[in-house]
Amino acid sequence: MEAETSNNDIQSLRTNAHYLEVINTFASELLKTRTTDEIVWTVAKHAIAKLGFIDCVVYLFDDDNEFLLQRAAHGPKNPIAFDIKNPIKLKIGQGICGNVALTGLPELVLDTSTHDKYKIDDAMRLSEIAVPIMSEGKVLGVIDSEHPDKNFYTQEDLRILITIASMTSFKLVEADVQQELLQYQGQLEELVQIQTQELHTTIDKLHLSNLEKENLLTDITDSISYAKNIQTAILPSKKIIKKLLRDSFIYYKPKDIVAGDFYWLQERNNKLLFAAADCTGHGVPGAMISVVCNNALNRSVREYDLTDPGKILDKTRDIIKEEFEKSGKEVNDGMDIALCSLEGVQLKYAGALIPVWIIRDGKIIEIKGDRQPIGKYVQQKPYTTHTLDLQKGDTIYIFSDGFVSQFGGEKGKKFKTQPFRDLLLKIQDKIMYDQKTILYRTFEDWKGNLEQIDDVCVIGVRV
Repeated sequence: MEAETSNNDIQSLRTNAHYLEVINTFASELLKTRTTDEIVWTVAKHAIAKLGFIDCVVYLFDDDNEFLLQRAAHGPKNPIAFDIKNPIKLKIGQGICGNVALTGLPELVLDTSTHDKYKIDDAMRLSEIAVPIMSEGKVLGVIDSEHPDKNFYTQEDLRILITIASMTSFKLVEADVQQELLQYQGQLEELVQIQTQELHTTIDKLHLSNLEKENLLTDITDSISYAKNIQTAILPSKKIIKKLLRDSFIYYKPKDIVAGDFYWLQERNNKLLFAAADCTGHGVPGAMISVVCNNALNRSVREYDLTDPGKILDKTRDIIKEEFEKSGKEVNDGMDIALCSLEGVQLKYAGALIPVWIIRDGKIIEIKGDRQPIGKYVQQKPYTTHTLDLQKGDTIYIFSDGFVSQFGGEKGKKFKTQPFRDLLLKIQDKIMYDQKTILYRTFEDWKGNLEQIDDVCVIGVRV
């Protein structure tokens, strides 16, 4: 009896070791993928290489969610590498795959000859396994494999394939987000070209009537306003901010219609990540840089699964430099940033030229960031992660330099850092909403009739 138990334990350990080995391989390979095509072909290819399947097909829904389309296939059904021969198109509910798409439930069929849903395509196969690719309760597609022998697939195969489908779902959603951001970036670049051309046209046609000039200016303003909509799409929504940062405020005031400053918020592995960033320039050029930098932060967290602030900034810098180098030109743009991670009462912070202030018992605890921007820099070093245990009632502040740099007051001078420190200390007895209101009124009163010289972004979070 003891020997039998020992053998069962050994077999269980071997099974689990195999499971972990296969999942680790798939995770490593999927991490390298960027596009939907790369993701589905990686799954199909490695299902055969690592699971011993003779074929694997990945189906995804079409844009109208009416049909399952064959997007990748390895094995006899598609002997041509990365080029689907006679791609299959299934209705929802059609065959075993269509039924899995309809129900959202995996199926392990040991004998297809007795299954009423089985449909023969090119040849009869007696075993089939099909698993849905799910995201937030919605079916995105199906991973399917067939075999000519009965009872080929096991419960362990099903367990592995369900895990692979879960990882695939995450990567597909991430690829969609990345594609949208790239589209936003392209639209911004196109808008800049259009606006530059329109401005040159305006200069060349100074003889236009006042009405024609006014209409042209309106068109340009409308184009920039559209750019604002694109930039707004990458910022966290009010709903997300309220959900994740319940006792907080964000005072955000662009100098122009669009901005180089932006705020950023993500939740990952029970850690709340938030940042205030100041990109090179302001207006449309600054907004273009902000889209690149925002995308780099998202990729560092979502694609590389980083949560340590210093490591996030290291990877973000690498991605930004890589993006700028694609132009083939010398690009010295980048960003300053303060990035915080909150897990319970533990604060982790890393910064590039922007500090974090923690106000406790009427005093400011200042942690300074590294004196190097995110971007091209001569003496590049890894960014430092600082850790601090917070106390109930502590308030965290991160901010760009737009507030303290603003000219105003009776003598038309800069607001400066010390008065800003004094202001934050003075309003500590106020709730966060009232703090934002006071900052807004103070800034407007100080600026008066003078022009705003830079974007403003101030984030306050109370523990």
